[in-house]
Amino acid sequence: MRIHMFILPLLLSSAGAIAEASPTIVTLEETISLVKQHPTLRIAELNNDAAKANLSGQASYAYNPELSVELQDRKLNDGGRSKDYYVGLSQGIELGGKGKYREQVAQASLDMSLAKQTLLHQQLISGAVTALVNLKQKQQILVVRQQQSELLQSLAEAVQKRLDVGDANLLDVNLATAAYVSAQSVYIQSQQDYTLALRQYYQAVGQFSMGEVQPKLPALNLTWQPPKQAYAVALAARQELKLLKLQSKQNDAQANLADASRLVDPTVSLMSGREAGEQLFKLGISIPLPLTNTNKGAYQASLAQAEQSQSQVLWFEKTLKLEVSAALQNHDNTMMILRQFTAAPIENNSMALAKQAFDAGELSLEGLVQHVNQALDAKLTHLQLLKQGWLARIQLAQTLGHPEYILQGIQK
Repeated sequence: MRIHMFILPLLLSSAGAIAEASPTIVTLEETISLVKQHPTLRIAELNNDAAKANLSGQASYAYNPELSVELQDRKLNDGGRSKDYYVGLSQGIELGGKGKYREQVAQASLDMSLAKQTLLHQQLISGAVTALVNLKQKQQILVVRQQQSELLQSLAEAVQKRLDVGDANLLDVNLATAAYVSAQSVYIQSQQDYTLALRQYYQAVGQFSMGEVQPKLPALNLTWQPPKQAYAVALAARQELKLLKLQSKQNDAQANLADASRLVDPTVSLMSGREAGEQLFKLGISIPLPLTNTNKGAYQASLAQAEQSQSQVLWFEKTLKLEVSAALQNHDNTMMILRQFTAAPIENNSMALAKQAFDAGELSLEGLVQHVNQALDAKLTHLQLLKQGWLARIQLAQTLGHPEYILQGIQK
């Protein structure tokens, strides 16, 4: 359904220049493909790179060996001089498996970053398809409103001509004019709604501008059925649940790390040198005394966070069951209504037929206006039902964690 060229300037600029280029046709598949280039996904990739670098750093040993060299030139009591030197090497020893737990924390951070990227991609797909559905509906409404406005404009002109020859009265003229003015006002609002929907589509697919677009949607497969074990599918696929489980895993590792940190790490040192002409060797060990900071508070806080994460996982699993049930019921009810509505198709040219009946004297002016409004309401109801069908399918796919269900549930 192509938009008439005289309304395109309202979609492209406030100036109102006539558009010459053909609109870009955007399909459901192309919309999903455009999402892959969304700028926010690139930001997520950078977060992944940072998490990988952090994991590499945490996998390294906590302490580097320290080398110390001292040179000393002393004047002896007998007047001579002694050139002494000392070479020392010290190494901290990490105890309690702290390195392993730090690596587990970093690995969980990386896994969470990857899961967030996957979740973001799924959300962008749902948002982009929703924007495409909304854009298509606004375009169809715009065409219907244009048809209504043009028909009532011609009606108002026809009634005015009848008045000029004495076949109509001022009441008829006022009725026809009021109907046209009202339709024109709604038509202008529909133009603004379409412009807004177009900008929202740009944003949803991560584009600054694509010029004028022609949205193209396939027909929904009204008999498509979701998987039987829908709740199990959602449990396995929902990235939000995966994130909560990874957060719980990370908190467990942090609790273990905090517990291990209560075990102090000793430092072993070895020194060799020459002093007053004599060779010197020294072996030492230093152990910090946990008198002022025992890390007990950090450990207790980590335990509380770990328990909180586990509770969040359990709560999400319970609420997810209700969410899946609601999405399935909404989807089934919407598809049933659409099947019933499709069984009784609407006559697309009913307004034009009513106008012809009026011109032939078979329909009064009041009857014509009423018929036009009824036909318009029926068309708008149909368009709203189609949109609700798409939204129900999108919501179900998002609830189950499988955006590919959107493509599976269409007529090929």
